[in-house]
Amino acid sequence: MDQYPLSSDEAEIYRHIVESARDYAIFAMDRDGTVVTWSAGATNLFGYSAPEIIGQSSAAIFTFDDQLAGAMLKEIRLALATGRADDNRWHVRKDGSSFWASGLMMPLRNNAGETYGLLKIVRDRTQMLHEDEARRASEERLQLILKSAIDYAIFAFDRDGRIISWNTGACRIFGYEEDEILGCDAHILFLPEDRDDGALEREMKTALERGRAENERFHLRRDGSKFWGSGLTMPLRSQRSGYLKVLRDDTARHFAEEHQQIMLREMSHRVKNSLGLVAAMLAMQARSTKQEEVGQALRDAEARVGTIAQVHDQLWRQPDIETVDLADFLSSLCQRLQQSTSRHAVTVDADPCMVDADRAIQIALLVNELVTNAFKHAYPDVSGAVTVSARSIADEIRLEVADDGRGLPAEVLSFENEGKSLGMKIVRALVQQLKAEMHIEDRVPGTGFVIRLPREG
Repeated sequence: MDQYPLSSDEAEIYRHIVESARDYAIFAMDRDGTVVTWSAGATNLFGYSAPEIIGQSSAAIFTFDDQLAGAMLKEIRLALATGRADDNRWHVRKDGSSFWASGLMMPLRNNAGETYGLLKIVRDRTQMLHEDEARRASEERLQLILKSAIDYAIFAFDRDGRIISWNTGACRIFGYEEDEILGCDAHILFLPEDRDDGALEREMKTALERGRAENERFHLRRDGSKFWGSGLTMPLRSQRSGYLKVLRDDTARHFAEEHQQIMLREMSHRVKNSLGLVAAMLAMQARSTKQEEVGQALRDAEARVGTIAQVHDQLWRQPDIETVDLADFLSSLCQRLQQSTSRHAVTVDADPCMVDADRAIQIALLVNELVTNAFKHAYPDVSGAVTVSARSIADEIRLEVADDGRGLPAEVLSFENEGKSLGMKIVRALVQQLKAEMHIEDRVPGTGFVIRLPREG
């Protein structure tokens, strides 16, 4: 790059500085406001060339209303009296268009300190004005939305947990007026046990790390009463000043769901008791029959009914009655199957996996059939072991029931409709209901049933 020597003429340097400032209108006036110098930036901004404007009154760049109000003379008097006059106003270009500008007027003094003129610097701030107006309009709309959202408590708190904004909905839900809650610690909205447990701090940490923190818990009103709130906490990243929380009073829904859970538990408990009665009647019939084949069929039916009853028994005892932990459930099921026989051993190895209650019943019946079939056919005259395993792999479950006995007879393994085994007909039906795939592996010794089923139906 070519390099040029710096001019030794100070006036020349200053002239170059002024002429290079193309985004600023820089011009000088005498004490009466007549333009005496005009920069290239002034031409660019106002549209007047230097020959056109020099010698003219600077009032030409003011709006008609400002001219009538004597805005230019007021600026001159203020600059002469105080040393500067700042202004933000509309100015007018040569073509009559207007723009919003920020300006500064300063007196020009000679070496003796005498004022001989004034300097004015003007910059176009129209874009900034429009952005400010848009921002104000957006803030006004937001404030209107916040005040109108009476069903939602919407408030902000800083990084120390101090409440910094509070909408009408928050007043209605919590009972605190805006002037009495601003500046207060947001912990007062939490139950004492949640305060001690650091619930607010966890919300803030999660919101900062993940961008949002959903939460459902009881909150405290001003009068000390509790309500169930469903909330969402989000960080205020733009100002880095804290967090925004949106919360709704969901007490009615919460208690309705609790009531529904109680009713479902009661229903499940009653179904379990009813199935237990049916199982007992089947067992009684099996003991009283004289025909062994009929007795065995009744005992098999009793085992199937008992399996379904066990699912319902587990459902009403656990917190969530709509899902079952497959690992715990299979363990309990196989323990009951183990107790039904003194000759065989049943072992379970299952991954923790939550499945819905309906699928749990189908899986339970499936395992029940395969295990009891192994008892009857793989070990008809001897003791033996049956293993049950369940692996959770991605979106599917791999279920396996295996024995090391002499293998199942052909009529049991038949997949044709004319197959004689009721147990295998039930197995095929259950596999179809579960939308699963079953493979029978002839292992020497023994047989393995491998079922792959989707985690969700």
